[in-house]
Amino acid sequence: MSKKWQRLFYTSMAIGLASVIGLLVRMASSATVTPSSSSFKATVIEIQMNTVPSGNSDEISGSTFDMSGAPDTTQVTGFSVTVDQSCDLQLNMINQSIPLIGGQATRVNIDDIISGTHGGDGISLKTLRAFYGNTITIKGKLKKDDSVVGNLSMTLKL
Repeated sequence: MSKKWQRLFYTSMAIGLASVIGLLVRMASSATVTPSSSSFKATVIEIQMNTVPSGNSDEISGSTFDMSGAPDTTQVTGFSVTVDQSCDLQLNMINQSIPLIGGQATRVNIDDIISGTHGGDGISLKTLRAFYGNTITIKGKLKKDDSVVGNLSMTLKL
């Protein structure tokens, strides 16, 4: 190859390479970076039991709810959970996801987690004590894009 063709060849290669690098730089600078779900973490801020009649909030907030002194006629209607980041709650006992919005309490009805209940009236502590004994532990996973980003665990002392 003559010197003229070699120079033309290398010049063309340099221009092509510069164009590709420029395109890659332009693409990288305009791309939106979204944190991967592996770096995304969600935390439970608050869990609140919902009962009829309403219980003493000191007894029924946190992750352990001592309802052992409540009368048998108390109805447990569900619980509310607040997380810091939007994600989905997958309870171990049911096969459905419950969407949670960061910073907002989301109500989970007892009808959604215990089959055979309906109407939103809840389940009496008498019935829960008969079926579950002294304690019930409810566990679940907080998920985002099918990755586990946190956990939920709460215990009801009956």
